[in-house]
Amino acid sequence: MLKYVFSTLIIFLLSLSTLFAQDFEIERVEPPFWWTGFNETEIQLLVYGDNIGTTRVSFDYPGIELRRAVQTENPNYLFVYVDITPAAQPGTLSLTFTDGDDAITIDYEVKERQGSENRHQGFDSSDVIYLLMPDRFANGDPSIDEVPGMIEGVDMDEPFARKGGDIQGIINHLDYIKDLGMTAMWVNPIFENDMPYNYEIGAGFYHSYAATDMYKVDRRFGTNEDFVRLVRKSQDMGMKFIMDMIHNHVGTHHWFIKDLPSSDWIHDQDIYGNTNYRTSVLMDPYASESDYNRLIRAWFVDEMPDLDQRNPLLADYLIQNTIWWVEFSGIDGIRMDTHAYPYTDYIAEWSRRVLEEYPDFNIVGEVWMPNVPTTAWWQHYSHISGDYNSFLPSVTDFPLYDALTRAFNEGPGWDTGLMRLYYVLSQDFLYVDPLLNVIFFDNHDLWRYFETVGKDPDKFKMAIAFILTTRGIPQIFYGSELMFDMGGGTSDPFKRPPFPGGWPGDEINAFTHEGRVQLGEKRELPVTEVFDYLRTLTHWRADKDVIHTGRLTHFVPERNIYVYFRHNEDETVMIVLNGQEYSQSLNLNRYSEMLSNYSSGKDVYSSQIFDLSQNLEISGRQALILELR
Repeated sequence: MLKYVFSTLIIFLLSLSTLFAQDFEIERVEPPFWWTGFNETEIQLLVYGDNIGTTRVSFDYPGIELRRAVQTENPNYLFVYVDITPAAQPGTLSLTFTDGDDAITIDYEVKERQGSENRHQGFDSSDVIYLLMPDRFANGDPSIDEVPGMIEGVDMDEPFARKGGDIQGIINHLDYIKDLGMTAMWVNPIFENDMPYNYEIGAGFYHSYAATDMYKVDRRFGTNEDFVRLVRKSQDMGMKFIMDMIHNHVGTHHWFIKDLPSSDWIHDQDIYGNTNYRTSVLMDPYASESDYNRLIRAWFVDEMPDLDQRNPLLADYLIQNTIWWVEFSGIDGIRMDTHAYPYTDYIAEWSRRVLEEYPDFNIVGEVWMPNVPTTAWWQHYSHISGDYNSFLPSVTDFPLYDALTRAFNEGPGWDTGLMRLYYVLSQDFLYVDPLLNVIFFDNHDLWRYFETVGKDPDKFKMAIAFILTTRGIPQIFYGSELMFDMGGGTSDPFKRPPFPGGWPGDEINAFTHEGRVQLGEKRELPVTEVFDYLRTLTHWRADKDVIHTGRLTHFVPERNIYVYFRHNEDETVMIVLNGQEYSQSLNLNRYSEMLSNYSSGKDVYSSQIFDLSQNLEISGRQALILELR
């Protein structure tokens, strides 16, 4: 009998504990903190946890007002909008969430915005950008190669696997990047990418373009604080920092994909499938609705759910995430991945909001378009986009890249060889400001340019000379200074090999002169010559306003010789590219309108003086960069 009474009592007490236990919780709040002093004072707090959507929120803080709390079809979300008015002072906001008699109170920090002349500087045509992929550049902290609880570690033998590069590795080699003459860095994404991999189908996520948490640095790279340290040290050394972002998609293992806030948070892959990658559909006056949907609403790949930015809660979330990173880290610019794939109204509003808060900032959008008109359409206040304004200052110049892939591999013709460069640049009237175009001959998505030009060092040097003297903002992909090729492969990992010397125990350390000599001997290539050539031109370019903002005057190529001038009131530079493999004599009378006040020119690289009173002899596959006197 006593045993039965005791058992009944235990059941009754357990029932009481269940009855009075809290039936909601808070797992995360994003953004994790905010600041006073923004132009847009209203912010969204995404609050996530079991049944948090059933609660009511309240607080009492001078100068901060509750605007609304938005519930979604998923009870695990509550979107709280608060107004941090100009009267608000930095401090700690106590938010109380109640449901009946149950309550949870959390503290939310409101900080004071930082001010510094080194923060949020923007970037422009005075810069040379060094692009690097964190996982493939240098391993500065092997202790985080394997992180407990994360899916993938390091495998040096598998091309699609992580290699262990990290933030500390970049910091360790900032002196190298600075010495190379780079004035800005663009680093591929650093967001957490805790994604499963499938090497059999060539799916690895070392590149970090499939985020699983947009407020955290991947722990295999370091911490959020490590990232800030990298940005600040770069800026203290006189280099600007460009952060890579993605708002078209996230990874399938992103925490909110596993528990969607609402059914319209992402597009339905079963309906739209995967993208057609045909970005010109956006401005095509004859485009079908089907093709438009396949571009905008389809998934980029199976592992990357496509975000539906028409959802206002999601749009606010993404815009705030960007502003949070800009303010938190102090970065100088953003490269927006797949810029043409989100809804155009959304991506324009995103650009507008960011630049409203940071007027000196710059953004370059990856607009991988097939020609000049469709690329120029994307630049802010475009002449050809009708009523649409993208608010995007800089665009990626893929038309010029396409011309570069052929220009130095072809002989003379009506539209071949160096005529390709001429034709692309002759369409610059379509751009609002072509000086803001980011120009390149390779990047992390493209074949290594040294491979593209048949591993010909002379062709490669001509392309370097062109990139560093024509209009625009030049970008150099890590390893190009070492004449990286594709290593016998064709897929993405072969575009992104580990930098020699970036890993403990590397046989060759190409961060040093001695290592570059060894690398050249091993590959039987003039590695140090090309390295020194690039470095000489970048250092020369650094204080050359005539190259940064001077006018460009060019002449229609003849016999595959392309001649152009950069000039302003103070200086004139003449660039001559001979695309043929043999020497040619150039009659300078044709260029008298630019040469009439000059008698000689000093070659920037060799320091040789050329007499301009007679024909100019130029060697085969040679670039001359002459400072006119």
